[in-house]
Amino acid sequence: MTIGSVAPSLDIEHWVGEEPSPMTDFEPGQVTVVEFWATWCGPCLYSMPHLAELQTRYRDEGLRVVSVSREDLETVTNFLDKEVPETILHPGKKEAETDESEEEPDEDQEPITYGELTSAYSLTTDPDASVHTDYMKAANQNGIPTAFIVGKDGHVEWIGHPMSMDSALEAVLNNQWDREAAKEEFEKETQMKLAYRELVLAQRAGKHELVAEMLEENTELFAASKYENAIESLAFANTLALGQAEKALATIEEKVAATPNDAVAISSWARSVAQAVRAGQMENEKVLQTTIDALESALAYQEENSPESLPNQWMAMNAMAYLQAAADDKEAAIEWQTRALEVAPEVRRRFLQPFLDELTSSDKKEESEETETAAETE
Repeated sequence: MTIGSVAPSLDIEHWVGEEPSPMTDFEPGQVTVVEFWATWCGPCLYSMPHLAELQTRYRDEGLRVVSVSREDLETVTNFLDKEVPETILHPGKKEAETDESEEEPDEDQEPITYGELTSAYSLTTDPDASVHTDYMKAANQNGIPTAFIVGKDGHVEWIGHPMSMDSALEAVLNNQWDREAAKEEFEKETQMKLAYRELVLAQRAGKHELVAEMLEENTELFAASKYENAIESLAFANTLALGQAEKALATIEEKVAATPNDAVAISSWARSVAQAVRAGQMENEKVLQTTIDALESALAYQEENSPESLPNQWMAMNAMAYLQAAADDKEAAIEWQTRALEVAPEVRRRFLQPFLDELTSSDKKEESEETETAAETE
């Protein structure tokens, strides 16, 4: 399925709630949003107020919103009895806003349930997943929420996240939508998504030569796209894994020249260098030392010029610890990891502690072995 395909009929098993009434085929002149959701999906729940608002706003213009879950009916009906959290009803609202607002907060406002929130549109469940197969699988869509806009002639006009469909929906309703342009853009996006997935899977499988070939084949496809930065990072990691020192050094020089004093930016790729060295893939000392020098210089710059930013540098300090460990300077690695732990937010420290434990425990092991050797010598 793609943009311009005839939308399959909705063979839905359970229509939850009394209004609006069930439907199977798309009425000529009606615009329908077919959205896929689940009770366990956080982004789906955050999309609900928006879907309700769109249904209310465009009802008189012929809009019908139908949301489809694959869960059993009991799961969905039990969910609808739950109270909607304030964070979903007003996701951008801060607690402090009530103090600064000119209007008095409505303390008597009754909380609402998910059933009440979604009563404006059609909430359904289709446990045999037939509609999911006809839409989601057919269009190679793997994540929810995903919405399909079905136009007035029963053809698919747009596919994407429901929170991003406003302008497309308005254009379709006003007969101003360019279906062919949308089809071209969607098919290119689908091609990029599939190619990127194959690249990631190949790299995880250690097929670095294949990754290099795929990157070369898809250079134009990913150029100036939202995948560009991710592809750049993947390509650099692959260069390191292949042990291509000269190419890696050239890339490092470009990266450092672009952000010479940004320790966080440097640390984002410095970890890849440390990992490649520790894995025995990159054996060139200059690659490692150039990275260490760049990150050390950036951290020194931050400390001298904006010491207040140091709490935000814990990732860079952690990267420096890995680099020093890769350089077999355990003392420096322990020092940097200790500093990272000292400045990192509380919630991040549990992720940093294991590496420090690894560094210090190996130190203790070496000391123990030295003591045993000395005792045997005596």
